[in-house]
Amino acid sequence: MNVEFSRLQATTRPAVLAHLQILNDEDRFTRFGLEMSEAALADYVDRINFNRDIVIGVLYRGLLIGVVHIAVFQHEGHPCGELGISVDSFCQGKGIGRMLFDQALEHARRRKVNSLRIQYLRRNGRMASLCRGLTTRFAQDGEETSCQIQLAEADPAEACRYEMNDGIELFHADAVAARAHVLFIHGVAGDGWQWRENFLPYFARHGLSSTALSLRGHGGSPARANQTLRGYEEDVYHVLEQLADKPVLIVGHSMGGFLSQRVLDGNQAIRKASLICSVPPWGLLPGTLEPVVEFMGDPLGKAIALQAAEGKPAYVNPDNISAQVQVIGGSRDRLIPPDVVAATARSYDTEAVMIEDAGHAVISSSKWQAVADQLLQHLR
Repeated sequence: MNVEFSRLQATTRPAVLAHLQILNDEDRFTRFGLEMSEAALADYVDRINFNRDIVIGVLYRGLLIGVVHIAVFQHEGHPCGELGISVDSFCQGKGIGRMLFDQALEHARRRKVNSLRIQYLRRNGRMASLCRGLTTRFAQDGEETSCQIQLAEADPAEACRYEMNDGIELFHADAVAARAHVLFIHGVAGDGWQWRENFLPYFARHGLSSTALSLRGHGGSPARANQTLRGYEEDVYHVLEQLADKPVLIVGHSMGGFLSQRVLDGNQAIRKASLICSVPPWGLLPGTLEPVVEFMGDPLGKAIALQAAEGKPAYVNPDNISAQVQVIGGSRDRLIPPDVVAATARSYDTEAVMIEDAGHAVISSSKWQAVADQLLQHLR
C-alpha cells in the first residue's frame, strides 16, 4: 500500500472522529482500554490540543486510515507525552502501525519530548511488539501494562516552571541574573506551550526571564462560561499584576498582538512591545474575515474572530501607546498578509520586519528562531 503521513491540524477533527467511529469493537477497546460510547469518542476528539499535542495521520488515497496521538504535558519541568495509536482493521498486518509509531517517535524527539508513557491491555500484542527494543520500563497491573519510553535525557537548559494561577496556566523560564522579563501572549487556537517549547528556554540562555500564559479556554486553562476578547484582556491584566518581575517587553502573536496593544494603552511601565502577525489596531475588517474563520477550524476561534471584526473591544489608538513597538509578519501569511503588517507598522511609525517564506504560525514553525532573534534585537 502506498500511504502518506501527515501532521494533523484542528480542521481534521471530523476525519479523526470518523476514523475512530469505524474501528470495530475490539480495536476500539484495545485502543482506549475501556468501552467508548459515541459521545465519549466525540468528547475525546474535541479535547485534542492540536497546538500542543503531536497528532499524525496515515492516509491511503486521501482516506485517513490510522492516527497516532501523543498528548504532550509537562512533568518535573520537562515535556513528556502519552501515546495512543489506532489503524483501521482492513489495513492491519501491513506494517502501517510500525511506520506510524516510528513517525511519532521522530516527531516527539524533534519536539524535545523526553519520555513517552503508553498504557495498553496485556492482550494488545501489537502494542507490546511496538515497544520492544526501545529504552523502556514496564509495569504490570492486572490486565494493564504501563510502558515508559525514554527518548532523551532531560536538559536543564530546557526546563521551565509550571503554575496554575487563578485558573490561568503559566509557564516560566528563569534566567540567572536576568537583565529583563518578557511576557508572551498567544493567539486564538494557541496556548502558552507555543512559547514554552522554544522561546522561553532560548530567552533564558540569553539572560532573559520570561512567562507565557494560556488564556482561559486554551491549553490547560479552563474556559469561562462566555469567552470574549474583553475576558482575554482581563486574563493578561491579571498575569501582569501577579508577576513579581514586571515585564519590560510584551510579545503577542495574532490575537495576542491585539491584546498586547490593548493592555499597552496608557501603560507607561512596559517600555517595548513586539507584535507578530498581529491583528491590527483597527481590528479585523469584515472583508478579511473569511480566510481567518476558515483557518480557525473550531467554533471558539470563529466566535473570537467575529468579535475582532466587530470591534469588540474597542479599537486601539496607537497615539495612546508610549512603548516602542516592533511589528513582525510572515511573507506567506494569508490571515494577516504583508500589506496589513506594513499598515500596522506605519501606525507605530516603524518599519515592518518580514520573515521570508513564513506563514501565520511562524512562532511554531522552523522559522521560530528568526523571530526570536528579532525580539532580542528589539530589546537591545
